[in-house]
Amino acid sequence: MTTSLTSLRADAIRITHDDVHYEPVADDAALGALLFALDLLGRDAFDIAAMRYADRVALGPALDAARQYGLILQRHIDRADRTTARLPPSVGVDDAHAWVHAAAASVPEAERDRFCWRLARRLGPDPWGDGRPAIALANQQFGMFEEGFEEIEARAAAAAGAPVPTEPPSAAEQSAQSAVAEFAEPEDPVPH
Repeated sequence: MTTSLTSLRADAIRITHDDVHYEPVADDAALGALLFALDLLGRDAFDIAAMRYADRVALGPALDAARQYGLILQRHIDRADRTTARLPPSVGVDDAHAWVHAAAASVPEAERDRFCWRLARRLGPDPWGDGRPAIALANQQFGMFEEGFEEIEARAAAAAGAPVPTEPPSAAEQSAQSAVAEFAEPEDPVPH
């Protein structure tokens, strides 16, 4: 999985990740939300030493600042109490929500729905603590119908021959499955 940063005109940045160009990313907050969404917050996500000197000078500080925004989002999303925000005092929930929208705006149109669904799943249930969907772009709300998206991803992965990511069943699902198995009639191994 190759990921690269490119400096564009007038302080804009392009991220290329899995052959998709995310551009223009104009501010550090949007870049941080994009790094969070693509799971690129780690220091090893980009090879800064391999960049040209001019790009290192321009993109290194922007990448460091963007990581801070991404880590703020990560901390907020990982909170146990979903009713209260876990953000620094100078950052409001509306600010974090705007970061996510700015990141989604940098995604190419052909990839935007898939990106938004994945980001909504990453953000989890009620990420903003007020019942709003995770992302709402162009009258589309992402984060409300995850089950349908899982089916679409499963079909796409099966068509591509890739393994389908599955989540372990919840405790309620496991107990329901064991209850059904307990009362099921045993199959007759010999046909009549």
